[in-house]
Amino acid sequence: MTDRQAKELARENERLRGDLLTISTRISHDLRAPLGSILNTAELLREVLAEKDVPAATLDPIFQSIDELMRLIKAVSLLEKATAGPAVLKRFNMSDAVYRAWQRSERQIVRLGARVEIADSWPEVDGVAEWLEVVWHQFLSNALRHGGRTIVMGWQPKGATGKFFVSDDGPGVPSERRAKLFPAFHELHHPGAAAGLGLSMARRLVELQHGGCAYEFDHGSIFSFTLPLEPLPPDQVAAAKSQEVPA
Repeated sequence: MTDRQAKELARENERLRGDLLTISTRISHDLRAPLGSILNTAELLREVLAEKDVPAATLDPIFQSIDELMRLIKAVSLLEKATAGPAVLKRFNMSDAVYRAWQRSERQIVRLGARVEIADSWPEVDGVAEWLEVVWHQFLSNALRHGGRTIVMGWQPKGATGKFFVSDDGPGVPSERRAKLFPAFHELHHPGAAAGLGLSMARRLVELQHGGCAYEFDHGSIFSFTLPLEPLPPDQVAAAKSQEVPA
């Protein structure tokens, strides 16, 4: 490749990252507005039904659908922004992301009567706390939806890396599906690919932080990801910073 071709490729990559960042912003804004109108109308309808002694639970599917759409919009917007312009990786204690993920699932944990055990101490890592909160929340949500009622959020050292995991005592993922749990986004259109975006998103966010995701079965499911424990070399942190695209 000539210098001219390399420069043209770099400019094209920069343009595409800018386009992706713009799209993520527009998706978030343009979809939230009509959803807000739907929510306001549903709230008004609930008040009208209450005056007529109609059970408010009849509107639960609407509110649940709104919550799910808002969650999906946030997830897609976050992923697009992360891909278009990765944030600078910063040193922080993993417990920050773990407990925020647990708090997001607290109502579901109580409703299901699940017991979640969290490790007492956590290491520091180089990463983006917001992204890792999303990964932890995805793994915890999976365990609550498909696992047993005893869940562990923990970690263990593996050489120079840390293995961070959510384990449960449920039946586990069928063996024929285990190899395809973390598909890349460009594989999601293939026949038989996973229907949801959650684990693909977790994989992408972890890879942007120099790690990887995995699944194991040992008396239940173990969803995990690895990250370096030692501070990253300056060139790797700088590489992440150089990919940022101004808003």
